[in-house]
Amino acid sequence: MLIGEIYAFNILIMDLLKIFKSDTNGIRRSHLKNLICVAMADGHLDEGEWEMVKSIARLMEITEEEIETIRKNPDAVSFVPPRRYEDKVEQIQDLVSLMTIDGEINARELELCKKISLRLDILPQIVDQVLEEMSSHGTNNANS
Repeated sequence: MLIGEIYAFNILIMDLLKIFKSDTNGIRRSHLKNLICVAMADGHLDEGEWEMVKSIARLMEITEEEIETIRKNPDAVSFVPPRRYEDKVEQIQDLVSLMTIDGEINARELELCKKISLRLDILPQIVDQVLEEMSSHGTNNANS
């Protein structure tokens, strides 16, 4: 992992801690499901992607067993968007960070991030904006 990626990952972790202090309505599980789906959208689960998913899940106090359960059956988890706009944007930033952690942007991963943004009630162009912002700040390896 490069210095920029470590910095971006640390920011991601701090943002997640703010969002996911409680999960009474399933927001954490829903976000974890979305992360897993993006990580697997290209047909394989990169080790870096999986480690990032597991790290985020641990910070959200989701057990290894529950991570595996969600990975094996993501359809069992309902989509629950955060209420606040800022929290929705942070989820999109998390998804984009995960999508780019392997240094590649797969078309299926990108498409899924944009579909999730729509489900979060945010225009999908935000995914492109986040990618551009990350590229301009040198926080990923993606060839965008």
